[in-house]
Amino acid sequence: MLSREFKAGIAVIFAAGVLYWGISFLKGSDIFEQGVEIYAVYDKTEGITKSQSVTINGFSVGKISDVYFHPDHSGRIVVKMNITSDYPITANSLAEIRSADLLGAKEIALVLEKGSVLIENGDTLRASIEESLSESINKEVLPVKVKAEKLMASLDSTINILSGFLGGEMQSEFRSSFTNVNRSISNLGTITDELSLYMSQNREALGAATQNLERLTGMLNENRDELDRVFNNLANISDTLAQSNAGAAMRSLSLTAQRLDHITQSMEAGEGTLGKLVANDSLYNEVNHAILSLDKLLEDIRERPGRYVEFSIFGGRDKEPKEK
Repeated sequence: MLSREFKAGIAVIFAAGVLYWGISFLKGSDIFEQGVEIYAVYDKTEGITKSQSVTINGFSVGKISDVYFHPDHSGRIVVKMNITSDYPITANSLAEIRSADLLGAKEIALVLEKGSVLIENGDTLRASIEESLSESINKEVLPVKVKAEKLMASLDSTINILSGFLGGEMQSEFRSSFTNVNRSISNLGTITDELSLYMSQNREALGAATQNLERLTGMLNENRDELDRVFNNLANISDTLAQSNAGAAMRSLSLTAQRLDHITQSMEAGEGTLGKLVANDSLYNEVNHAILSLDKLLEDIRERPGRYVEFSIFGGRDKEPKEK
């Protein structure tokens, strides 16, 4: 039979083993559970500690087994992860530190990438840190803050300028301007009322004018072909005038007018034959005297034809005694 002391020693050893297993389990390492150990190196850990979860799409696939400084004394931090899931994880996956809840608890989320090589014991994954809620808020709020500060500065300058404008004489000028604006608005309202009254009183005339306009529009539409022909003829005449040497014709006409004016001036000055006939009345007097003489001659011939013509029916002639 076993002695009482031996039984007590076995109980103490068993209790110590259970205590060690419980402490290890609480720390995130299960001595009875085997898995793949992988690493990730971060510049900062954002509060990552042992026993925190390693997840894929929110599902736990392992735990963080250790966190320590990098042996190269660079200040970087190495996070050791124990992956206990059989889910295939590619070697080019990303180990990203994220917030597990709104209270600030952290976890490492594995972002899987496409690839054919799976992780092996001792591999080091690429590392990244998700922006915290405060950083995201600051990044979104910072542009708004800058714009708000600029807006406040602009408003302050505007208020100062308005304060200067609204003081002293400018205040009375602004009041006068607003009074004029109100008067203009009142006048505009009066004009609108008068226009409405005029349209109401002359509704029949306006209707008739509208009907006449519609009738004219219809007539123009009906005679569109004829109008097109007239416009085409005008266009052809315009093209003909444009192609003709109208400039040379006008210059020739102007030269002819100048010459005619020169001839007229010469005639008025009594130069040349036509000028002498126009300016000198002697020819008129001589012609007039000749006409009078011819008239007297014809009258004398009519009254005394025998003085100028002698004839006889039977071969003889009667002689009239000559007048002294």
